[in-house]
Amino acid sequence: MPSFEEEVIRSLRKGSDLPFGAALKIVVGRDREESIFKKDIEFVAKGGSTLRLLLGDYGTGKTLLSRTALERGLENGLLPIYVSEPPLNKPVESYQSIINGLITPEFSGDSLYYLLSQWSEQLINHIEQEGIERGQDPIFLSRIKDRVLEYEFTNDFNMGLSAFVEAHLLQKDDMKKKIVDWMSGRKVSFHELKKIKISRKVENREESFLFLKDILKLSKAIDYNGIVLVFDELELMQEQRKNTAAKSYEALRGILDMVSSKELPNLYCIWLGTPQWFENQDRGVKSYLALYDRLKTEMSTTTESTVQLLEPVSPDIYKALFKSVADIYSKAYQTQSTVSISQNAIDVLKERLTSPFHGNNFVEMRQVVKTTVEFLDMLKDGQSEQKALEEINPEKDSSDAQIDEFWS
Repeated sequence: MPSFEEEVIRSLRKGSDLPFGAALKIVVGRDREESIFKKDIEFVAKGGSTLRLLLGDYGTGKTLLSRTALERGLENGLLPIYVSEPPLNKPVESYQSIINGLITPEFSGDSLYYLLSQWSEQLINHIEQEGIERGQDPIFLSRIKDRVLEYEFTNDFNMGLSAFVEAHLLQKDDMKKKIVDWMSGRKVSFHELKKIKISRKVENREESFLFLKDILKLSKAIDYNGIVLVFDELELMQEQRKNTAAKSYEALRGILDMVSSKELPNLYCIWLGTPQWFENQDRGVKSYLALYDRLKTEMSTTTESTVQLLEPVSPDIYKALFKSVADIYSKAYQTQSTVSISQNAIDVLKERLTSPFHGNNFVEMRQVVKTTVEFLDMLKDGQSEQKALEEINPEKDSSDAQIDEFWS
């Protein structure tokens, strides 16, 4: 089985999603945003709810930055959920995507099934500690229902959770799966639901929000302090038909209102998009003034602003970034890369990864780390620093010539 470090390097090399827990080891130069996340997470863990909209151009590292919020949230007892391109115009599918986005680093299967199974065992153990022997007698089953009622779920959720714990007790895995499918918004026949006295399903916008509220309560029941929910790549809403996009913006406005009115306690929402999407009057946020005007009024240059504009990462952080990546690389392949790499090579890499077309900032963070890994790969394979640098950018003079040609 590959080590965690090797999985990280493979992900960086391919430009794919990082293993959970890697972002905090890599991200540098985002102290402002890190302080915002820290403050927000502490607030939500105490029972509050809040929302941030992070706007940044492609390549500013929004997704990687949001992963640090998810990882930091888990460190502080918040259940992490990541959703890319949420289908906000379809309430049922949107709710399903939220449940499917649950992250349990220690378990790769159905996260909700896993979490409920762990909680059920814990609940059963607590009842046993009260002197009631584990079993299916009426007293034990009654204590299960009493414990579930303490969390004040809606009636159907009470029935579903009680039935899940009972099914766990009796090792009825098929029944557990059906209950999780129902909680996740998947299709389950009413005939099956009637057996456990459940009368409603996720079938519309109102039901999806009611279920989401129960999921937030459930996060507290299973010993979390709440939820961190990331919606990524919201700028792709611009590609939707106008009436479809309007429904999506209406859903975002609904979430914003519920967070502001404290109807969704212990929830930390992070939305990611581009400035162009925000200001697009045709199919961007600005096309739905009820949302745009609300967010615009909460926009400032302070760390308290709901809307945060992400500046491109400065190349000045490259030395620290290189060390972070090289340290992980060294552990992944048992090399001593950082010992033999000269400061001059790091400076040359930094220069070659900087674009005059982007204010002398990095063009795209994914490409920066990918190129860094490629450079370390070549050193591991026995190439010299000079040869590796030449292969990464064999004709730097020609690129300078292209820049001159562009401006002329």
